[in-house]
This record gives sequence, structure tokens and C-alpha cells, in this order.
Amino acid sequence: MSTQIEIPGYTIVSKIAEGGMATVWKARQEKLERVVAVKILEKKVDGDDEEYNRFIYEARAAATLIHPNIVQVIDAGERDGFLYYIMEYVPGPTAGDVVSQGTPMPETQILQIALEVSEALDYAWRDHKVVHCDIKPENLLLHRNGRTKIADLGLAQVLGGDNIAVEEDMTLGTPNYFPPEQALVEEGLDCRADMYALGASLWHMGTGEVPFHDLEPEEVASMQVHGQLENPKKLNGDLSWAFCCLVEKLMAKDVQHRHSDWAEVMADIHSIKSGRMIKSPLASNVRSTVLHTKVPEAKTKKAINSPGRGNSIRRAPRRTRGSSPARGSGSSTGGSTTSARPVRRRSPGAAAVIPPTHHPKSTTSNIWPLVTGLGLIVILLYAFTFLRIGGGF
Repeated sequence: MSTQIEIPGYTIVSKIAEGGMATVWKARQEKLERVVAVKILEKKVDGDDEEYNRFIYEARAAATLIHPNIVQVIDAGERDGFLYYIMEYVPGPTAGDVVSQGTPMPETQILQIALEVSEALDYAWRDHKVVHCDIKPENLLLHRNGRTKIADLGLAQVLGGDNIAVEEDMTLGTPNYFPPEQALVEEGLDCRADMYALGASLWHMGTGEVPFHDLEPEEVASMQVHGQLENPKKLNGDLSWAFCCLVEKLMAKDVQHRHSDWAEVMADIHSIKSGRMIKSPLASNVRSTVLHTKVPEAKTKKAINSPGRGNSIRRAPRRTRGSSPARGSGSSTGGSTTSARPVRRRSPGAAAVIPPTHHPKSTTSNIWPLVTGLGLIVILLYAFTFLRIGGGF
């Protein structure tokens, strides 16, 4: 079904996308003369005031989310029994469009998308207690200016509102990406539900395959609770070990084993972008929907001992006895120094060569006995010579 309705003040131009729940149209807002996107839900409200009130409540909540990585909701309403959103128009494909042919995206691009999505979801949860509940590549719009924008926050589950009425059997989201607790329709979803969906989206973008793509929706939901996916490294050898560890942790079955907040997720993404391992990979005995990433020991050591540019580990400088603190206050890994004296840097991995230790004060004090001895010898020679000359007269 492809629903098109007439909305006062807007002129429908063309269809952008069509799905099972809604149809999205490109339209022109006549009064402001700008291009917008109109999302029309396929399900009629049939005079159900409770459902309509929930829709308007969530639309208002979505309209308060103002962030550069979130598609802005402009207006919402009902027309001919159909509910609709008026949204910011984003020129460009979705991440789902990019990988629709089964071709994975480059890891660098995936990480940048993940970082921007994490920043937006961190804002939504931290400032508004909003959980998206349907993060997937199709809802990640890639603006032609390079920025990623999250769509469909108007369908989010807004926590803490007195006017929300969610039916007991109502399951939000898309089975291929939602977490076990969402599949089980558990109460009290928090930001870690979106983390799982982001992990599933990263798996899709990194492998080119939709998670559990060959199963029916009911079977997919069961697999999110009990099943597992192949490790992305096996499907795409170009992915880094750290990336696979991140996806595995984001898709941990138990919410307690995922990141505690979005700040931790973003810190791990920055680590991977810098060529380092994530902070706390899952142990092999912790259940995840992604098979455990067995990182080679050599790769782990290299990731830990080779910090990326801009994230170098600063160690306390080694000072020789008798030297002032300012002279030895540079970074041993080539970072900046507070001393005006230039610091010689060594390449990463090279063995440290410690020069012989000099003690200026003790060396100076050891010279005095020699000087005194030489002085006495000179005096004796002078006296001996004087006496001999004196005796000759």
C-alpha cells in the first residue's frame, strides 16, 4: 500500500521510500517555500483517541530533539484518518541504500557514522530520556555534506511520560536489529537497547549482510534472544580486530555486559579510529549475538603498545639524581615537553638507551684532592730549587 494524502500547506512532489509501516514523500512547504519530507503511517487511527494522543505526544517529544545528527520533526497531525509527520528533508541515500547490493562499507566510513549516531543518541538519552527503538541502516541518512542524520525518532519510546500508553503485546523496532529485551517486550528499555541495534547495524554495514536475513520475523526475534551471528571478521577480512570486538560488546545478550553509557561507546570508537583496541573487550565466556572475537596475541600487544596519533600515553620522565625536574619533564613517547631544551625522540618500539649518569657535584668534589696534591708538589719543588741556589752563593 502506498498512501498519499492532501495536507493543507504542503504540495506532494514525489515518493522517496516505502516500507511496511509508512510511506515517505518529498514535498514543498508552500508558506516557507522549502523542501520537506512527509512520512505518512499506513495504519489508520479509526477514531482511536488514545492512539492518536500517544502519536501526538511522541511527535512533540521528537520535535524537542534538536541536534545536528537528528532529522528535525517540523509538524505532525492527522488527515483522513492517517497520521503523518513533516520532517527535515535530507538529500542523500541511507546507509541501507549503500549496502543494499551486499557490498560492505569501508571501516573508516562506518566508524564515522557510528560516532555521529552515538553522539546523537547520547544527547537524546542524556537530555530527554528518549530511546530510539529502531536504529538500523535504513534510518541512518547520509547527507551529501557528509553528515549522518538519524530518522524516525518520532516513533521512539519516550520514557518517563505519564501520557504514554504502550500495549502489552506491542513490539517496536525491526527484528533484525533489536535487542533480546526488546524481542521479549520487556519494560524499562534504556539507551543500551539502542547500543545493541547500533551493533547490529555495524555488523550489517561491515559485512554487507542483513543480520538473520534468511529467517522469518518470528524466528529472527528468537535468534536475537538465543542465536548467534558469524564474527564479522570471517565475512570481511578487511575489518580490524578492534572493530569486531566493539560489535561483539554492543551486541552482548545481557545489557549488563554492554557499555554503561554512550560516552564509553564513543571512547571505544575513537580508540579504533586511532588504531588501538577497545578498552574492555568481552571475555570469551560472556554471551553475545556475535561469535567471540579471538584476537591474536600479537595484534592485542601491538594495539596496546602502539597508541594512535593524538592519543599517546604519557609516562612519567626518568630523572637522574641531581638533575632538576624541569629538564626531564618531556614525554618518553615523543610528546611535547615543558622544558625549553630540545628533547631527542626515539621511534616507537625502539629500546630505550639510558646514557651514563653524571653527577656534577660529586665529580667536582673529587678533583680537589688532586689539585691539593699537585700544589704541594709544586711548592716542594720550588723550595728545593731555592735552597740549592741559595746554597751555591
